[in-house]
Amino acid sequence: MPDPHVLEEIQQHLAALHKRRGLIISVLAVALLFTTLHNETSVPLYEANAQLLIELRAPNILPHKELIEQPQGGSDYYQTHFELLRGQRIAERVVERLGLTRRPELLGGAGASLLDRWRRVFDADARKRRTEMSMPEASAAFREALRIDPISGTRIVNVRFRSPDPRMAAEAANGVAEAYIEQSFELRFASSSQATGWLDERLREQKKLTEEAERAVQRYREREGLVNLAERQGIIEQKLLALTAAAVAARTELVEKKSLYEQMLLLSPEELAAFPLVRSSSVVEQLRSQIVALQDEEAHLAETLGDRHPTLVSLRARIERVEEKISRETRELLGSVAAEHNTALQKEKHLRANVEEAKREALVFNKKALQCNALERAAEGHRKLLDDLMARAKETGLESELKTTNLRLVERARVPGATISPRRWRNYGLALLVGLFAAVLIVLTLEHIDNTIKTPEDVKVALGAPFLGMIPAVPVLRASETAAALVLLQEPLSAAAEAYRVLRTNLLFSSPEATERIFVVSSAGAGDGKTTITANLSAALAQNGARVLAIDSDLRRPTLHQRFGLKKAPGLSDLIVGNCPLAEALQNTKISGLQFIGCGYIPPNPAELLGSQSMKDLLVLLRKRFDWVLLDTPPLLGMADASVLAPFVDGMALVVTAERSTRPALLRGIDQISAVGGKLTGVILNKVDLERNSYYYGRYYGEYFRSEYTSSRNDSTVKTAAQAGRRASR
Repeated sequence: MPDPHVLEEIQQHLAALHKRRGLIISVLAVALLFTTLHNETSVPLYEANAQLLIELRAPNILPHKELIEQPQGGSDYYQTHFELLRGQRIAERVVERLGLTRRPELLGGAGASLLDRWRRVFDADARKRRTEMSMPEASAAFREALRIDPISGTRIVNVRFRSPDPRMAAEAANGVAEAYIEQSFELRFASSSQATGWLDERLREQKKLTEEAERAVQRYREREGLVNLAERQGIIEQKLLALTAAAVAARTELVEKKSLYEQMLLLSPEELAAFPLVRSSSVVEQLRSQIVALQDEEAHLAETLGDRHPTLVSLRARIERVEEKISRETRELLGSVAAEHNTALQKEKHLRANVEEAKREALVFNKKALQCNALERAAEGHRKLLDDLMARAKETGLESELKTTNLRLVERARVPGATISPRRWRNYGLALLVGLFAAVLIVLTLEHIDNTIKTPEDVKVALGAPFLGMIPAVPVLRASETAAALVLLQEPLSAAAEAYRVLRTNLLFSSPEATERIFVVSSAGAGDGKTTITANLSAALAQNGARVLAIDSDLRRPTLHQRFGLKKAPGLSDLIVGNCPLAEALQNTKISGLQFIGCGYIPPNPAELLGSQSMKDLLVLLRKRFDWVLLDTPPLLGMADASVLAPFVDGMALVVTAERSTRPALLRGIDQISAVGGKLTGVILNKVDLERNSYYYGRYYGEYFRSEYTSSRNDSTVKTAAQAGRRASR
């Protein structure tokens, strides 16, 4: 999302441009006038354009040439061509070929200023030089009129030449392209001749190196016995793989035998007899069966015979002999396990030694093979380079006889039929852009030094005060001043009436906790519309159901009674001095809930009356009887009336005239309120000209505000105003 502050700044700049649109139009008119004078006094120039194609290399006519001559293009490659095209040598060749030293148009071309042209008209020496130019002078003028412009993304270059003579422009552009192609032919022929001698010498050296490398490979093979290198390498690898697999299997078997043997050694005789290997022996199983049978027989005979009976003694001796056989068989099994472990150990050691030997053999062979491969690669590189040099030598010999180049004139320059200077419409467009830029710069500068308050943002930023609302400039709709002031009565569905309702809402929310509020409505200077705002705001508060009292406390130039069409006496001054009771001073208005107290007689000391204890007591009494009390006072600056009331009231609303009230004056007024202990509730921006400065205020209240006062009130107007009020209230 865009930054709101940036959008706000952009809108303020647009508003300033809209406001000073007359200045912008004047600046643009001046810029167009000067452009017209320039177009009418400039000497016409023609430009011819020839297109030159610059390839990375010459056309591939010879076979296998692409294997030798690689592209070498880059920014520096093409920049070299461009500089050569602009060079002194090409310019002198074309000037001499076309006889331009005797062409006065060359000095009257693109590089000649208007002062130079007039000097040649009146200066005899200058006229003589026009027909007797030297080659340096002519070539310098030629290069000044020449333009080399590459086409982006292509290998095509535009060769442009400007001159007052269209035919001369075409001849010069074609002459530059043709002269550069001819120069390329010459340089290519010289390069081919030099390359031929160099290649012959390199061929002899490379042939000798190739033969020496091939002999070195052969000698090494014979000395190390590497005739069948690939076959022998395969045999060694297979042998190493087989021995490695056997060694891994032997190691696995050794681990199993060792684990079994160590486990049996740690067992007691009883645990060894119960070991699975022992129990699984068929001999041990048969002997255990005999013991079980003998033990059963012993138990049966023990029931009838005594312990010393010869039969039982013989039977027990037989059981002991069988148990000795089981022990002997167990020891034999343990010995067989130990023998198997030793056998596996010897086998693993033997295979491991064989693997190490095979590895050493493979390592020695690999070193020899690597050395042999290195010699072969060196020999192969020498052979390839020799073949390339031989092919290049053949092509170079043919190139010296071929007239090919990487430059082609793809499009010849034609005699131009129209001028390129002055470019009238481009100049007009440029003048509009420059004039618009200058006008915007002037407007923004004027706006920067303008210190008047225009927008709610100015109120918040420049004054540092809350913003209560904005009231449009209301035209006089009726003959009477009263009708013009009370918009809420005369035009209740108008946009101005909605603006007062928005102001009422903002004022209510400025102090929502209070039930009885006394406010002073004042301004920094005279003519800001504080009296009209007091009348309409009090009417808006009364229409909202509140008990409202409007007091004309301007005891110098009272006008609030005129807004309501009521009398001004008896009034406030009479109440302060005690000349009349409150009931006699109160006057009812046409709006239900709204009452009015006039200023009364004009006293000689208004500030003293307003700052008296009687005035303070009166305000305390009125606070109990009314929800809202609004006091219309004289301006803050120059008179102390509003300042002396500030400590007695709940807040002050400062009325500011849009685009007229200045920041210094308003800041002095705000400082004056703070100095006496008053509270500034907010600022009301009044007399906003929506029709003239739509960009300033349109975004705050919409397009309907500007159209509301220029058309009669109809159904669409009523609907639009109602919608605007809901949007503004939000």
